Amino acid sequence: MGLSISNKVSLVVVVWCTCAAANDSSLIRRSDVSVGYDGKLESHPHHHRHHRAHRKPSPRVQLKMDQVKEIPHCDQEYSCDAQRTKHLGDFARKRIAVYTYNIGSYEGGMREDNVPCVPNNIDAFVFLDDDTKERSDDSALNLWRKQGWQVKPVTLQAGSEFVTGARLTSKLLKFTPPSWLLNGDWEWLAEFDGNVVLDLHTLGPFLDKYESKPLMLLDWSYHEDCSDDGFQCFSRELHSMLHSRQTYIEDSKENIVAWESKLTKEHEGSVAGTRKYAPPYYYETRIILRNLRHSRSKDVSQAFGRTYEKCHQIQRDQFLVPYFLWHANLSFDTEALPMRYLVDTVGMCMVKTRVGRNLL
Repeated sequence: MGLSISNKVSLVVVVWCTCAAANDSSLIRRSDVSVGYDGKLESHPHHHRHHRAHRKPSPRVQLKMDQVKEIPHCDQEYSCDAQRTKHLGDFARKRIAVYTYNIGSYEGGMREDNVPCVPNNIDAFVFLDDDTKERSDDSALNLWRKQGWQVKPVTLQAGSEFVTGARLTSKLLKFTPPSWLLNGDWEWLAEFDGNVVLDLHTLGPFLDKYESKPLMLLDWSYHEDCSDDGFQCFSRELHSMLHSRQTYIEDSKENIVAWESKLTKEHEGSVAGTRKYAPPYYYETRIILRNLRHSRSKDVSQAFGRTYEKCHQIQRDQFLVPYFLWHANLSFDTEALPMRYLVDTVGMCMVKTRVGRNLL
């Protein structure tokens, strides 16, 4: 089935990789990121659902009962083959930008399999740093281009005392992408990690269902049930990192301990002048879907700007995102998408990797 081109969603897909020899049109510059963060949190009007008594049972509760604990590995190619794509149709009615990234020669270079085909209503970008590009075979880069991706360079950010430059660059791209992505003609901006794959032919119809949402993230619940108390899962993951997986956070361990103490006091309601911190969800940030035409889009940008600034001190962004969304009164407006739902609707899968991504 086909629609006229005027009815299609124009999607843009971006994959980030860091390149030092970049031209001005593709460099990530701090001037591109206007976060206005002075260390203080603004007082936003309270969303009515921040009062727990007003909360209703989640309509997604059945989806969250799935016992699968891992995102499945990719077992098929999302190719451009007409026999594969013709039955998918094209119901796209929105303009969408999508991006992902590969920083610090992660995996040694760009892969030559599981490169999703970009439909003709999508603009796709892959960002590489210099080292990653140099380590990538021409055949790999040509394959990405053949599949519809544009290869773009970015420069590494300087590292902080606690976080490497490669990791900070990935956080900059994740939370505060360049202004041309935020201020273009697109209605949605979709980001996913470099080891995550989506079937891009299904993305437009999927996003059509969520016009009312300013932001959608991957729900943590496939790891464990948070029982509508995101702080529970935050606390358990943090303690797991501190005691069992210290490699992931050892450079910022003291800052993480102090962060936990701060959030625990707010969760207990013992901080004068601050409402009790009670986030309903805990998230993974492998996938971020932002509605750029939503009235709260700027609030999302501010919350993510603050998240990025804090990423200079703390290696694990999942410890930060729920907090800054809460203080922007975005917690109940943000859709937490169950993992199995994303697998079934947009074909989410992961490529097998040789390097632990959380070490970046």
